[in-house]
This record gives sequence, C-alpha cells and structure tokens, in this order.
Amino acid sequence: MIKFISRVFLILVFCISCCSSLLGSEVAGVYKSEILKESIHTVQCFPVGWELSPAIIELNSQNQLQFSFDEIDKDIQDYSYRIIHCDSDWKSSELSEFDFLDGFSENQIQDYEFSFNTNVDYVHYSLKLPNEDVKLKLSGNYILEVFQDFDAENVVLRQRFMILDSKVELIGKVKDPIDMARRKTHQEVLFSIFHPNFTIDNPYSDLTVILRQNDRCDGSQMKVKPVFIRKDELVFDDNQAYVFPGNNEFHYFDLKSFRYQSIYIRSVENVNEETFVTLSPGKIQQFAPYIYRRDNNGISTIAVDERRDPNTEADYAHVIFTLPFENELKHGVMYVYGAFNNWECNDGNKMTYNYDLGVYQKSIYLKQGYYNYMYALLENGKDHPNINYIEGSHWQTENDYTIYVYYHDIGKNYDRLIGFKTLNSTKDF
Repeated sequence: MIKFISRVFLILVFCISCCSSLLGSEVAGVYKSEILKESIHTVQCFPVGWELSPAIIELNSQNQLQFSFDEIDKDIQDYSYRIIHCDSDWKSSELSEFDFLDGFSENQIQDYEFSFNTNVDYVHYSLKLPNEDVKLKLSGNYILEVFQDFDAENVVLRQRFMILDSKVELIGKVKDPIDMARRKTHQEVLFSIFHPNFTIDNPYSDLTVILRQNDRCDGSQMKVKPVFIRKDELVFDDNQAYVFPGNNEFHYFDLKSFRYQSIYIRSVENVNEETFVTLSPGKIQQFAPYIYRRDNNGISTIAVDERRDPNTEADYAHVIFTLPFENELKHGVMYVYGAFNNWECNDGNKMTYNYDLGVYQKSIYLKQGYYNYMYALLENGKDHPNINYIEGSHWQTENDYTIYVYYHDIGKNYDRLIGFKTLNSTKDF
C-alpha cells in the first residue's frame, strides 16, 4: 500500500512539473521590451522626429524608427541585432527571415558615441530601422533583439516595434459610461472599423482588435470583438465591456538641469561625483478631488538644458521617490510606474517601506529629461497593478486610447497590422 501511494505521489509530482514547464514555456514565448544587462539604461524607440509617439511606422514609407540605448561603461562593446516577426500576441510568427526582411538577418550596431562632459561615463549606441542593411517586407509586430560579442544567445535587450499597412479606417470617441455607478470614475470607448476596399470574411475569427489606455502593455489592455456587422463597417460599442478606469493625471518632474530645483524637486546634491535628486513626497489621492495636470500620459523624454546633444551630454542621477504611508501594506507591493520602465513591476521600480520615516521609498537611476510616473499597487495574486489605490480615478482625466487592428492572413499565415488609431478622452468632453 505504501509503495502504491509513493508511486502515485511521484506520478503527480511529475505531471505537475510537466504542466508547470509547459505553462512556463508559453509565458516565455511572449516577447516583451526588456533589458537583460545591468549596465544598460535608457532604451528608446520612436519614429524619427516624434519622441512621444509609439514605435510604429508605415510599411514601405520613408519614415524610420530611431532606436538607442546607453551603456554605463568607458569601453565600446560589440553589439549586433536581429529582427523577429511576431503574431498579434507577441509570440514568434515562425516565419522565415526571408519572408519578412530583405538584407542580412544579423547586423552590427556601428553607430556609437562617448558621453561628453558628464560625471557618469557611458557609451550611447543608436540605430535606425529600416536601413541599408535590412528592410522589412511585412506589416505586424516585431522584436528587435540586441546581442553581444556575435553570440545570438547572449541577448542584452529586446525592444518591441510595429510596421503598419493601413487598410482600414478607424473612427471613434471616448465618452461617459452608460453605467451610472461608474460615470464619475471611468471612461467608455466606442469606435467603428470601416473597410470598403478591404474584404474581411469573418471578423470574429480573422481579426484581432486590441484596445489600450495610454498604450500601456501591462496586461490591462482589452481584446475586443465587434457588436454589429454592417456593410463595410464593424461597430464596437459594447457599453459594458469597453470601459476603463479614468485614473488620474501623471506626476512629473523636470530633470533637464542640475543647477536649479524645478517644480516637484526637493533637492539636488552631488556626493563623490554622483548626483542625488530627491523628489517632493507623493500624496495619497484616492479620495482627493480631480486637479488637471498637463502630462505626457506616462511617456518620458530625454533632454538637457545648457547643452546641445541630450544623447551624449545628458548626465545620470539617482532619483529618490518618496510616498508617505502610515503602515506597510500586507496585501500588495508598491511600485513607481510609467513608460520609463516599460510599464512593468519589477525590482528596478519596486518601493520598500522605511519604518523609521513611515514612507515608501525607491531610488532609480535615470538620465536627465522630463519624466512622467504614478504610484501603483500590485496586489497579491494580481497580474497588473492597481493605480486607483493611490492615485484615485476620475472621468475628467485626459487619456489616450490606442486601437490596433490585426488581420490574420490565412494564405501567408501571419498577422498583418492593418489599422491603428489614437483617441483622446478630452476631445469630445
């Protein structure tokens, strides 16, 4: 009997292990923007000349994406890159590189500059896509993967970007929810896809439509389906489903100069050639009235005063965030939250509770610029953070809502990005 129970136990352990491995593999198969080397900072990717825009350009256009990163080091490293085509869920589409690109599959990053007249020494690497070495032939989601010393397994960072092949038109608006219980705290998104010159046989199976608030790729986005199908029009107006918390305006601070203290900066100190910037303490705004603050909806930009080139002349500082709180929370973990860390909750932006001061604190190493952020609570067992717990939620908040439309091309077996649109919540209010 004991031997039988032991065998059953071993079989169960084996099965659980296998299931865990499969689940882990599936999660690992989703590509995301991430930094995998500790010395790398300030990864940026945007259309040339449009720093506040998502990393998306039109297929076969003259536009390029500007990609760059810094490495805190005095020496040049050998970095190369390759490009991976993904489906609408950011998993590899399994297409051959010959299917989606012209040129070499792996190329070196040859543009680099040393920092100039800064306390912190770093090397600034940059790359534009498409370029003479590689051109992209298909629309959809892509991953730019950077690796070191010509070893494709030694990946140091990944960055998402998209290529758009516009085939449909998107028209929509943001309005008050029809649900009275959420009217003061939420926003509702309604839109239509018009496709008079593009055939969509089965929109429920052929289309993947993703809706995001402020382009946050943190798991809070919605996959939405049309409610009505009309001639050349797909209507998305589910009054109960397409509703988001309005949240609040982002906090911000201006770090373009270390010579003066701009608004929301309490002190700037230089200690042993290192700069420490202490921000004004945050406040719990869950029940506070709405106050408008002009922000970039979470996006941060690199800039420097009194210098010419922010890429190489902007310096680095330890920025100290402080949030007073009576007691340490036991049902979740507090984070500093924004696009500057890819909307993620990880050790790089995780706050710790200081019992002596009665505050949450976090020091983050940041390059000079203009930053947006919020305080967010990741509750135990949840997949994405609760912004409302600290910041509150208001229907008046200015938010952008981004719509991505993917069409699965059965003949070529990949997801085409055929539509893109950003709606602003204040346009019709």
